[in-house]
Amino acid sequence: MTNTDHSFDHLDITNSVLSLAYNLESYPNHLYKAGYSISRIEPKFNVNGGVNPDILFMSDDRGLFAECKGGEYYTGENLGRYDRIAARHLVEKGIDIPAGSIEIDVGIFGKENLEALKDKLLEEGITYPQVIMNKVIQKKYGNDFKDTALQKLFVEPVQIKGKPLQILRFTENSSLRKIAPYVFQAMAARSASKRVEFTTRELTEELMGEIWDSLDRELQKTLSNKVGLFLRRCKNEYLRPYLGKKENVWRIRVKDHWKSRKKFGEDCKRMVKNLDQTSLYDFVYKQ
Repeated sequence: MTNTDHSFDHLDITNSVLSLAYNLESYPNHLYKAGYSISRIEPKFNVNGGVNPDILFMSDDRGLFAECKGGEYYTGENLGRYDRIAARHLVEKGIDIPAGSIEIDVGIFGKENLEALKDKLLEEGITYPQVIMNKVIQKKYGNDFKDTALQKLFVEPVQIKGKPLQILRFTENSSLRKIAPYVFQAMAARSASKRVEFTTRELTEELMGEIWDSLDRELQKTLSNKVGLFLRRCKNEYLRPYLGKKENVWRIRVKDHWKSRKKFGEDCKRMVKNLDQTSLYDFVYKQ
């Protein structure tokens, strides 16, 4: 993505697309209506050059790869490699597919940035259906979906009245400021309920909620590593009095008194305020 690229938050777009698979009254539920559910988030396929889609949705007999685009110029490397993915690659990832062959669609999802990106896609010969999700949701550019159910749902503009769910709370590219509130809230809850010991992976799974099992294993590992780095920073800075670690097990302890809980909250706020002053790069590489 270039510096002049007018971009939208990738996580916001991802959650907007994920929410299409839920039966919501105030938000479009196109994928739910077509029988699709979330199968895998950021699966990595070891085909020539590698392919790393944002989301894979599955129905009883079909699949849909979703590419979430926030920029106007950068198309990425995935879009030229999807035709290399075969059914066996899904099976190798532990993804259940119907017996025999499976037909897979690829959809490009974004906001008004797609009005500019469509020209770049056309230049590169990429003709997958392109769905704009702004005030309305509609497939405006590219070829039709192979799945006629998807095509019928996306071809007409549908007003977006509500907000998408926050299904994916953060990703490997999220800032520490984005992650911090979830970590602090989880640690406070654990201390209050006497569940004071935890591993980094256990805490990360708790932070991600029910979507955890849909995350690709490599993504689970990456997010756990990021949470672990943040916990180390907490331990070395403002939360030193509360947070300890022995071998691979963390321990959080906030005294069960309103003054102690208040002090913990204040120290968490100080930690957040300081996050912008030191980047994750500085923290990792200057220790």
